[in-house]
Amino acid sequence: MRRFFAFLAILSILLFGLLARPAAAEPPRTAEDAVPAAAPVRLIIPAIKLNQALAHVGLDKGRRPIVPKHDVGWYIHSARPAQGENVVMWGHVLRWKATPRIPAPFERLSELKIGAPISVELSNGRVRRYSVTRKVWARPSEVKYILPVGSERLTLVSCIGDNVIVKGSLTKEYRLITIATPVR
Repeated sequence: MRRFFAFLAILSILLFGLLARPAAAEPPRTAEDAVPAAAPVRLIIPAIKLNQALAHVGLDKGRRPIVPKHDVGWYIHSARPAQGENVVMWGHVLRWKATPRIPAPFERLSELKIGAPISVELSNGRVRRYSVTRKVWARPSEVKYILPVGSERLTLVSCIGDNVIVKGSLTKEYRLITIATPVR
């Protein structure tokens, strides 16, 4: 898992640095587009009874992404909702041994069906609505799912949570990537 997040951190730093370059100014299409994007503060997924404040997370001293133990983390180096890019959040699927009564935030994420609604509350009081469009099992090296994609999406990253047998050996090297697109 550390290998995945270390690779993710390095790639994120490089790619998000490229995004910081000034682009040609495009006039706002709507009044909402003219307002600076607000930070996400709460994730709501009714189908799995998730309604949780978000931790705003970055990288640790080792330049590895910080994944909160009991919270969903919004990766502050990814986009904000309504910016027209990839909004990345991650969380654990398994409970911690030291705190078995505290559920992992994404422990039921695998139950989500295509079309399931997701809402993200923003710091300005607005709500951005999404719908699940894709679920993928990915290896940690498949970082394309957390990179900018040229259009708005919400990407939820977690481990699979199950023990998976690959070539006769136990591995936890897969991630569940849940992708949702804005509801217009």
